[in-house]
Amino acid sequence: MNVRAPLLVMLLLACKREPAPRPTPPPAQRTPAPQGNGSAAPTPAAAFDPPAAASEFHDGARFLPQGSPMEGWAQSGAVRLINGQDLFQLIDGAGEKYLAYGFRQLARTDYRKAGTELVITAEVYDMGSALGAYGQYSMLLSDARDPASLESQATQHGGGGFLGTSQLVFWKGQHLVQINLVDDSGERDENALRGVARETLPPVAARIAAALPGDTAAPAPPAGFSREGLVWGGVTYLAQGVFGVDRTGPAWVGHYRTADNQRTRVAYFTRASADEARAVAALFRAQQVTAIAGLGDEAFSATGSAGEFVVARKGASVVVIADAGVPGLAAPSRDARIERLRALVAALP
Repeated sequence: MNVRAPLLVMLLLACKREPAPRPTPPPAQRTPAPQGNGSAAPTPAAAFDPPAAASEFHDGARFLPQGSPMEGWAQSGAVRLINGQDLFQLIDGAGEKYLAYGFRQLARTDYRKAGTELVITAEVYDMGSALGAYGQYSMLLSDARDPASLESQATQHGGGGFLGTSQLVFWKGQHLVQINLVDDSGERDENALRGVARETLPPVAARIAAALPGDTAAPAPPAGFSREGLVWGGVTYLAQGVFGVDRTGPAWVGHYRTADNQRTRVAYFTRASADEARAVAALFRAQQVTAIAGLGDEAFSATGSAGEFVVARKGASVVVIADAGVPGLAAPSRDARIERLRALVAALP
């Protein structure tokens, strides 16, 4: 029997079968990565994503512009609401910092310019209180840099803000706002992107600032906080980790410039009791400690891995003087810092 003919027929039939349809892949998405200041990196939507429905603009998202925030731009894709601990899914490395300031909710969405791959991502953080919003803003302003270096980039949105290369940050009431610009094509260099940011981010910020409720006056530091010699942006509220020392709890920090252009930072801790203040002072004792006589209830200088400090406690208050924390900024001598510490402690209530 000739078996070649049936086999040939079977092969011909198999070749005529339609291939099984492949599933349509989902749109490509980026994995968000934290910005240098802790902000979530923008996650651009697909180029032709439809705008979100009006019903999505609720809770914190009600402060985000719907439709077109300015000529040539349109809201694109969904609105995201991130609450509480879910923030770690978006900005894992910096989430703890936001929670320390009272973070409640983040609302974010994208805006795109037709015919380009430019994306603006607007984020509104509900920090629960004006102190939380101002504190987080002030930390971003001074984190690992001299806040005075951003004076020329100051904006007048809300209670105050600054415009970097491709990000605008400001606070108002209990909200912190971060607006980021990216070019998905990667064709624009830093200077070109900076130029686009200066044209586009302030109008979006103005829309959001007008919609936000709340005061624009910064929370007041404690009594005895010196304003003499403060640099621009030099009043910082830190929720924890003051001067890189663990478990310090909250403090107000002033950034100062002396008459001969030397720089210091001064932390003011106010606690409920002298025992709690004594525990704070103890955190700054390092390997090399020298007592300072006749200054408050206790005083010392200390040098360790976190730097050199001069520290004094008076009742339930602690004052700590450190250098500027920025390379290249000269600091006063130890003796000059001790004299400054005497004056500051004398002014405490």
